[in-house]
Amino acid sequence: MLVEVRKVFTNKTIYICLCSLILLVSIGLWANLKQFRIDYNIAQDSFAKFPDSKALVSPWEYWIGQSPNFFTSFYYFIYPLIVSLPIVDTIFKEKVTGNLNYQLTRKNSFSYFVTKFVFSFIIPFMLFIVPLIIGIVIFNLITGTWDYSNFSISYNKMIHGKAVLLNSGPSLKKEIFSSLLCISPYLYMLNYFLIGGLYAGIYSCFGLAFSLFIKNRYLILVTPMCLHLGIWIIFSLLGLLSWDPFNFLDPRQPVEKLTYLPFVIDFVALFILTTSIYSLGARKIIDVQ
Repeated sequence: MLVEVRKVFTNKTIYICLCSLILLVSIGLWANLKQFRIDYNIAQDSFAKFPDSKALVSPWEYWIGQSPNFFTSFYYFIYPLIVSLPIVDTIFKEKVTGNLNYQLTRKNSFSYFVTKFVFSFIIPFMLFIVPLIIGIVIFNLITGTWDYSNFSISYNKMIHGKAVLLNSGPSLKKEIFSSLLCISPYLYMLNYFLIGGLYAGIYSCFGLAFSLFIKNRYLILVTPMCLHLGIWIIFSLLGLLSWDPFNFLDPRQPVEKLTYLPFVIDFVALFILTTSIYSLGARKIIDVQ
């Protein structure tokens, strides 16, 4: 386990991928900042007599993950590829160099493969979450806003029909996790970040599992992205947009008929599929030893 920890801190690809995602988030925030200032100034003038309408124009809606711009969509589109790059081909590289045989002769095979699987889950999990959290901190520092209780109070009033609004306009009510938003936008977004991190981890582990059968390193590197796109294509063709992780992992909730069930069923199905493939591949390698 300590050996794997050392490899994490000396893996330059991890830092490159982390910096790439932070850069993507930063560019998105820069684009959002101008729009936020425009919307905020309009709200101050137009909603002076409607405090709830004014409170609902909040900086948190311009965080990456919530903001309605290209960079949020691109982040949620590309993350399976970037977060898995540092780790998805680790077993393949050890197999090519002959280090895999050495590792399996000096340590328990079960421990080796479990450790690889765990780290292949944890590292993408963190790579997905950390840039988004940094983005929140940066945007809060720029706008000077840390307390979002006014938004939560007005949002709670709005969903119960008690808010004082200039006009009804498009509803801001979320189909799922709305109760979290009534407490705090931080809690709402953290919930989405954690769930997204789980899917980032399982996408990477899926690529790791297939690396036990694939002999092309570049194909291994894009396997998590292929899975992501494949699921999107299948559910889109079936008309089940609310069951596609690309849609239900987006905090903006871009599609209708969202429920809690797809979060669980999709993840469990992917986990069972991934662990089954991984177990078969690991058993195949162990039997050859």
